[in-house]
Amino acid sequence: MSGAQGKFEPTAESLSQHDVPEWFKDAKFGIFIHWGPAAIPAFAPHKVQIDQLDTTDEKAGFANTPYADWYQNTMMFEDSATAKYHRETFGEDYSYDNFGAAFNEALDAWDPASWARLFKQSGARYVVLVTKHHDGFALWPSDVKNPNKENWHTTRDVVGELADAVRAEGLKFGVYYSGGVDWTFKHKRIESFADFLTSMPGKEENYTEYANAHYRELIDRYKPDYLWNDIAYPAEKDSFEILAKYYNDVPDGLTNDRWITPDGSLATDAFERPEGLTGIIPPKPPVWDARTPEYGMFDRILPFQWETTRGMGHSFAYNRNESDEDYISRDAMAHMLASSACFNGNVLLNVGPRGDTIIPPGQASRLEAVGKWLETAGPAVQDTRPLAMPETTVADVAIGATQNTEAGKVYIHFLGFPGETDVSIKLPEEVSAVKSVSQLGGSVSDWSAADGMLQVSVPEWADTAVQILALDVSA
Repeated sequence: MSGAQGKFEPTAESLSQHDVPEWFKDAKFGIFIHWGPAAIPAFAPHKVQIDQLDTTDEKAGFANTPYADWYQNTMMFEDSATAKYHRETFGEDYSYDNFGAAFNEALDAWDPASWARLFKQSGARYVVLVTKHHDGFALWPSDVKNPNKENWHTTRDVVGELADAVRAEGLKFGVYYSGGVDWTFKHKRIESFADFLTSMPGKEENYTEYANAHYRELIDRYKPDYLWNDIAYPAEKDSFEILAKYYNDVPDGLTNDRWITPDGSLATDAFERPEGLTGIIPPKPPVWDARTPEYGMFDRILPFQWETTRGMGHSFAYNRNESDEDYISRDAMAHMLASSACFNGNVLLNVGPRGDTIIPPGQASRLEAVGKWLETAGPAVQDTRPLAMPETTVADVAIGATQNTEAGKVYIHFLGFPGETDVSIKLPEEVSAVKSVSQLGGSVSDWSAADGMLQVSVPEWADTAVQILALDVSA
């Protein structure tokens, strides 16, 4: 998606000329935050329990989702673990609405600056906050009143305060908004993917103008660097108008690929899975800047920008049933970051703060650990662009490459642990000469380059899941 920046019109043709900003291509790593009333009960079944279910039973899958942010939906399944927990902990008639008041009370203790410092320490370059999830609870004191639920928003301006805090640390700030689902306007129990279509509110529920007004307010107040819509949007014309306003108001911003609409036109490949994909990916709308696979990756360079997103564990919002062992390891995070950089992607890693405003220590320690890894490996990941390798494996390990042409560097990533310390690597055609070779986090005992082949010997590989060779190829 390329084209001249300028005045965008609310049409697919005009909006599709928007360029992905360079800051996003440089960043590689962002922090996602799912936080709201669901963090008070903070309950979903543990993944081990879910794995014992019949995976072909779609209804059982929704009734027992590991996503704790879906608590309001899963508590509607009378026999679900969530419904049982709710009855035993809060009582049969205890409304989900009470969690909104409890969340606001807990906000008195919230310190956004401490969060921002941790995110900076992690090496992330941007932060995306869930400003309204499917339960419809807004994390800012909006002037747009919810006609179906009074005071269903935060008393503190969580969006504004966090935006100020992360920007003070030099990070970009984005907003997530559940455009396609809002259970305060329409909540038929979702028990299949088909139910997403019938549970989407629109003009009939007076939701379209409400969502439009929310988006206009978020853009006007906070000028988000990233507009991250989820699920879908109620009407194509309205989505185009929102995006035109956004691109014109925030020229260096971008949006994701979750804007499909029930009344819009679909490309013939809208539901196709791009080659090399793991995990799930939303259907492709007419206008988007980055594709967003969920709990998935690409294993090759494709002609578009993408961003994988996942929770620290199996849930996005905090789940009290997950322990430290459930959270992604430092090495797995390093592997994600290196692999995505090699194949034209970013990582949007979610943290799920607790209802008492604390980021769980196990999640915080993971951010600190990956930040330490990036202190060494960061130059090979951030501020780079992917470089195609002639081979996909060396020494039985998948490989990829990144380059920083301004610095005159090429980085070869071993996405695993080679079983030998002497390796032969076929160089990309773009590399005409090699001046020096080093190992990030380690050393090189010998190397040579001739006839498009690089021979490297190391005393030992670095103690990480990714081994990186830095080649000086400056002219």
